[in-house]
Amino acid sequence: MAAGAAVLALAAGLTACSGSGSDDETFTILQYETTSTAQYRGWQRALEIFREEHPDVEVEFASTSFDSIRSNAKILLTGDDVPDVMLVNTGNADGGQLAAQGLIDPLTDVVEERGWDERITGSVRSLAVYDETGHAGSGDWYGVPNVASFFTFYYNADLLAEHGFDGPPETMAELEAMFDAFLADGVTPVSSNAGEHAVLQTWWQLISAVADRPAIDDFIFVDGEPDVTSGAFLEGTQHLQDWIEAGYLGTQLAGIKADEMERAFIAGEFPFMANGTWSFARVSEEASFEWGTFAFPESALNAGASGHLWSVPANAKNKDLAYDWIETTLSPEVQNEIAALGGIPVAGDTASIEDPRMRELNEQFDAIRERDALSFYPDYPVPGLLDFQMSGLQALANGSTDAASFLADMQEFYDSGSQS
Repeated sequence: MAAGAAVLALAAGLTACSGSGSDDETFTILQYETTSTAQYRGWQRALEIFREEHPDVEVEFASTSFDSIRSNAKILLTGDDVPDVMLVNTGNADGGQLAAQGLIDPLTDVVEERGWDERITGSVRSLAVYDETGHAGSGDWYGVPNVASFFTFYYNADLLAEHGFDGPPETMAELEAMFDAFLADGVTPVSSNAGEHAVLQTWWQLISAVADRPAIDDFIFVDGEPDVTSGAFLEGTQHLQDWIEAGYLGTQLAGIKADEMERAFIAGEFPFMANGTWSFARVSEEASFEWGTFAFPESALNAGASGHLWSVPANAKNKDLAYDWIETTLSPEVQNEIAALGGIPVAGDTASIEDPRMRELNEQFDAIRERDALSFYPDYPVPGLLDFQMSGLQALANGSTDAASFLADMQEFYDSGSQS
């Protein structure tokens, strides 16, 4: 009932967007980024440019939620009243399934014709291409990303200085020594949460820190028979358990949400926050102290990936306009606008960024991309894995399971999902 209601709401929204023109006269864009994000705000400039270049086209920019698309995209895309271009989540469980079921078009010819493959390469490209079974990493392009993200540490420079530290650490040993020093002073080191995704991403980053490219790619792209109960998976998961048991991430993690975590860091209550680059704009706008970011020390790979994909539904009526829209969002003007607003564009000019913190963040991403060191995000391989991982890590956070048990259960879930 809930899923059906959501689909009806989406369909009604698209119908409402159609205005007085016919379907052929109205070009509909459907997306789910919130209005505060850099990409959403950058796309407003893209809309201005697109409308200037297509003065005879009625353009409707429709918004929904990530959860609605995640739950109902297949139903939404089976009818005739579909958007002309739509934001689709990356990964086998989302974009891959839509590609395998023929609900979104292969775009390889368009990508090569317009040269998008020259701007989007390596691990930034990996989640835009899918094979005939819907597995990422090879095959045709089924969407084009505009932005990327990666997991990092935010730090409160003022609070560090108050406790005798002149800057962020350079090694994991230095980082954990700082954690211990803050705990000794009665301060919880890291603002985090397990009610949403911060502990999940911290776990994946600790795995990525000691993993190699083949191990990550085999797991993400479901290649061969990946073993998640040993090696980097066990070492990283045990590392997270050690951090939880030491109190580095605080207590009551399962009940904390992302907004609470961010507000606590911005209020100056924690010296560190482990979170993605998606928090950058909010911290930049609201923090009243000196702050910065630094990558997890001594990490072989870094959690992160290209963002959601602009994809073209198979039943879209205005596909040429969809390609023009994607081209507009990849233009230097829009990409650099996204960077200026606090985002990580996939085809921007880092040197043009005026804000020093924002330029430094994009330089971190450039360095990760040049090493081809993005390790993606851990929920991509099979449907339902995100919910499973969230539940298991909440159990780890409250002490009702341990690293080995969690990974044994995940192996079973992963194997079942990859064979279905």
